[in-house]
Amino acid sequence: MNIGTRKIVVDEAIAQLRLYAETNGAVLRYYDGLPGMTCVGGSDPNQITLEDLARTMVIGADLRAMDIPWLLEVDADKELAAIPVTARLEDATPGSELFEAAMALDEKFTGHRGFGHAKKSKLLHLKRPYLYPVTDSFIRMTYGSASAGAEFLTAVHNDLVNPANVRDFKLLQVRLIAEPPTSAARLLGEVPTLRLLDILASLLGEAK
Repeated sequence: MNIGTRKIVVDEAIAQLRLYAETNGAVLRYYDGLPGMTCVGGSDPNQITLEDLARTMVIGADLRAMDIPWLLEVDADKELAAIPVTARLEDATPGSELFEAAMALDEKFTGHRGFGHAKKSKLLHLKRPYLYPVTDSFIRMTYGSASAGAEFLTAVHNDLVNPANVRDFKLLQVRLIAEPPTSAARLLGEVPTLRLLDILASLLGEAK
């Protein structure tokens, strides 16, 4: 499969996801809400809550004290309500109503000093986990210049709808579901394809 500027075969992807699951149990439980994808969108999908902010800290959002009141006071209710909790990036063709709604919500959390793309992406992914990709320094390496904003969303959308990738991600999910009950990686069979892409993009960037 092709992810950003990198390539990985399914067997290697499975091995990398096993390692990730074994070493990031707290992230899978408290951030991703596994098993069961509990609390998709948070306890209030159309509001930013202290619970949301705590969950982002588990995945390393590293919020500062001054970030918290600002995030709780951002007036994004309308933009959140305009996007269904299960809206998928695969359906957000650039220029479409869903894509523009995604960018409008993204813009609401832009411009606060010290609250950059990585922190924002972890919050937005939590609120709409099928639509917003997570980004970090390693994912930015994997995606090169298209690592933020509309260009990043477009690049990830293109990877998700690439027919060869669609086939490989389906195979990947089948194999994850078939993992032994004792395998932590089995939990990843429940997550959106977008989350699998995020994890692999980060691991590929880290290995560069």
